[in-house]
Amino acid sequence: MGETNFVESSTPMVNSVLHATKILDYYASQRREYLSLTEISRAVGLHKTTVYRILRTLQSVGWIEQSSASGQYRLGSGILMVASAVSVHYTARQLISEEMRRLCELHNETVVLSALRGDTGICVDLVKSHHNLGISGENGYIVPLDAGATGKTLLSAQPDELMEKLLHNYPGREEELREQVQEIRHRGYCVSEGEVDGGVAAVAVPLPMPDRIYTLSYSGPVERLRGLDYTVLANSLQQAVKNIRLKCDGMEK
Repeated sequence: MGETNFVESSTPMVNSVLHATKILDYYASQRREYLSLTEISRAVGLHKTTVYRILRTLQSVGWIEQSSASGQYRLGSGILMVASAVSVHYTARQLISEEMRRLCELHNETVVLSALRGDTGICVDLVKSHHNLGISGENGYIVPLDAGATGKTLLSAQPDELMEKLLHNYPGREEELREQVQEIRHRGYCVSEGEVDGGVAAVAVPLPMPDRIYTLSYSGPVERLRGLDYTVLANSLQQAVKNIRLKCDGMEK
């Protein structure tokens, strides 16, 4: 589950941007490569002068190209780069999901993907173990940043400026958490037992990606995770991070 974005109804809209998106949406609905100014104007319900100005603006940044022979317009290579970036980010999340499933099958323990939403940690995806006794959480549950391996690792993975800002949400505990952040950064992973839920352990590592910073973690009953060995679990998570980063780098080249 990705982060949900919304625009409050009180936020003023920029009409020229809305008009431009209407034109681009119209192109997406057509099978023909080139469209005329008159046709676009009629289809989107805008005056020809307005459409012309928008097309010329989009043309200046490479999102629209004009045929020198017919004078008609088509989508330019600039917008393809934007579409390609969306595809890369979507594929990256697919790669993360694949590694999460592999991690779950490897040790048969629940794997959690978390990220920040504002000042709050959120579980954005998880793959549950096949054990009858396991973690009952679902996508979207809150991940506290001041307790548990997942939240503390998420806190430690943030840039210093943001990390310090987040620490202000825990008055009286800033120094304690700051020391824990430094320890996690030094070790490269974090282990916790019973800090969030009694009898539940977690092992977490940071997963920095181009779009945002995530954490990957194993979560399960303390005795089971102890039996698997926290170091082994941390190594598996760190290898998964390497796999994801290598595959993503390969896609971008």
